[in-house]
Amino acid sequence: MTSTSAHLLLARHGQATWGPDHRWDSSDPLTELGQRQAEELAAYLAGRGDPPDRIVASPAVRARQTAEACAAALGLTVEADDRLLEFGSGAITPFTLAEMLEHLPYDDFWHPDDAGHDGETIGAFWRRVADAGEDILAAGGRPLVVSHGGTTCGLIRWALRIDHRAPDSFSFNLRNASLTEIELRIDRHGRRRAHLERIGDAHYLREVTEI
Repeated sequence: MTSTSAHLLLARHGQATWGPDHRWDSSDPLTELGQRQAEELAAYLAGRGDPPDRIVASPAVRARQTAEACAAALGLTVEADDRLLEFGSGAITPFTLAEMLEHLPYDDFWHPDDAGHDGETIGAFWRRVADAGEDILAAGGRPLVVSHGGTTCGLIRWALRIDHRAPDSFSFNLRNASLTEIELRIDRHGRRRAHLERIGDAHYLREVTEI
């Protein structure tokens, strides 16, 4: 068996509606700045020597708008996958943005049996994201996956073969409209290895944000 490889580009959405009293919801749209970030991400991707040939996105409005900007620049369409929704997207967050920044309540969700405010456990979240990753990989091509910070961490866990029942062991403050790139290589023995080429790269953005 000869070795083969596949590249995954994982993008977080641009800056979305926010403010100290804001409570997050999957219907939050991009801000004006977020839309510019999405367009700058799109321009960077279109100028790559190996641009994506597929786009798969979370159905959340902020992710969909970011994916649509990329699709317009690349001449592609957007495939939606509900499994790419952020953790806790089944309900409006009980925490305001100010409360999240001050108290970091989501730091308490690290064990697979811990449940978010919508009832989904973090272990179930890792499992659904991993299932999405497997299907995206199996479909082939050079996919761009547009989703969220937590979802991107879940895809990294999946690529590194971290079981969904394992406690959370890392987190990243991924910038808005940033890119994470992973090479998945199948060696001649049929074994899969992941190489994280970069995480949360946003060098192409004129204004960088994390919320």
